[in-house]
Amino acid sequence: MSFHTPLVARIAVPLLAIAVASPANAAMTVGTFLTRANALRDQGIGAMLSPDFQVLREEARLAKNQLKAENAARLAARKPALACVPEGESIGIEEMLDGLAALPAADKRRPLKDGYGKVLAKRFPCH
Repeated sequence: MSFHTPLVARIAVPLLAIAVASPANAAMTVGTFLTRANALRDQGIGAMLSPDFQVLREEARLAKNQLKAENAARLAARKPALACVPEGESIGIEEMLDGLAALPAADKRRPLKDGYGKVLAKRFPCH
């Protein structure tokens, strides 16, 4: 069986462009996260049934873990922590979304991890 080259090219080239434009490990931006989270908010309780709910939940988990790792590396290098969250304290999802929404437009183009870090630093500054 042989492939018809023009057909393969018409299918493969757009797929390759998509793969290059959005690699699997690309970090979601703050703006994209907010847009998708707000769409879920509008769905109310039904949002939990949306496939996007799990996607956003995983993005938030990854951002949190990346931020923890970055903070640990900073402390190991004797650099100041990004935020000083007291033991047992956390930030709720609504407060996080509000904090992300309040960031300047330039910060909304940055990875979610960076926005999350800015919100935590504002809520739990290191003195």
